[in-house]
Amino acid sequence: MKTKRILVISSISLLVTVGIFLIVYFRRVPVVYQEEEAFLMGTRLRVVLASKRFSSKSLADNVISEFRRIDAKFDPYREDSAIYKLNHSSGWVKVDKETYNLVETAVRYCQTTGGAFDPTLGKLITLWGFDKFDEKKSFKVPSESDIKQALKNSGCDKVEFDDRDMMIKTNGVWIDLGGIAKGYALERAYALVKGLDPDATGFIDIGGEIRIIGPKYGRAPWVIGVRDPRGSDVIDYLYLKKGAVSTSGDYERYFIVNGKRYCHILDPKTGYPAGGARSVTVIADDGVTADVYSTAGFVMAKDWRYVLVHFPELGMQVMMVLSDGKMVKSDGFEYYENPR
Repeated sequence: MKTKRILVISSISLLVTVGIFLIVYFRRVPVVYQEEEAFLMGTRLRVVLASKRFSSKSLADNVISEFRRIDAKFDPYREDSAIYKLNHSSGWVKVDKETYNLVETAVRYCQTTGGAFDPTLGKLITLWGFDKFDEKKSFKVPSESDIKQALKNSGCDKVEFDDRDMMIKTNGVWIDLGGIAKGYALERAYALVKGLDPDATGFIDIGGEIRIIGPKYGRAPWVIGVRDPRGSDVIDYLYLKKGAVSTSGDYERYFIVNGKRYCHILDPKTGYPAGGARSVTVIADDGVTADVYSTAGFVMAKDWRYVLVHFPELGMQVMMVLSDGKMVKSDGFEYYENPR
């Protein structure tokens, strides 16, 4: 009798426990992602976020505001920007801490990439007409003498820094942070969101450069399509729960003269558009690294074997579509091609 009573009580307890679990499970507030878009930095910004602590829309709006701030501050062709003032000064310029650190970081990357990433090509970019790109305007290939002159007014070794007084001297070069600004904005936005809600999930996409905020629904990878540089199809799918991915290619800002394509990514050694690849995709832990090295990898593409070996040593994985259409990948890239 006593054993029977214990069994009945145990059964009731089990049913109550299961019932409570089911009630809690089915009454959980489902994760709803807020999606917002804007046109900034000359491209499309897409923010997809979910938060249980704050309004997802408010978080997304804050991200867009941060991108808008960075865009205005570091646009080298906007007369009220910090970079424009630097580029049009003949002497030392005192700057705020953020500007100093970002310019110094960009120059340091120039050194670590052997000059493949060069933030001092502003005059060369302007010469080619890529400063304010408009597909409707008429483009032409600059003369050899003009290119050589623009190269003389380029070079990271010309930029000087005064750490004590937070001053920069450009010595005639024009700084253009187009190869790092998007990645920097992604990291600023990531820190902003995680600072407010460490458990927030989603991603931010700025013109094909993507920063993962957190796994989809807290557990699943986000599926990212890599675009065919000669079409609108997807040539590969990546599965990311964290980190960043960036693709640099010759298919968005370019013009064609006499059947030859000239893209906006310039080779600092020749002064001409880099031509060893159609696109370079880099997966890294953060947006700045992915942004910088996708550009550097594109410039270095003629030596693609070196890129495939050296980039993983720095903690990155890379896929390249070479100029003949051949696709090559670093050994660890396939890890991100499989759902986990």
